[in-house]
Amino acid sequence: MKLPLYSGKQVVRALERLGFQEVGRKGSHVKMKHPDGRIIVFPFHDEIDRFTLKGALSDAEINVEDFVAVIR
Repeated sequence: MKLPLYSGKQVVRALERLGFQEVGRKGSHVKMKHPDGRIIVFPFHDEIDRFTLKGALSDAEINVEDFVAVIR
């Protein structure tokens, strides 16, 4: 599935709906953690590159289809 382009704000809100909480920012990157221990780090830009976001979702064991369903 090809991911649409999303902003950093949209990604943060979607991850919060999935149970993640922001634990820090360093430079232009946001770090979020889930209560079960999963961590995701991604750039907080106006547009996040599809490849970068897909890799971050994979690292955090989040299914792309689940993420897209929550973000809409």
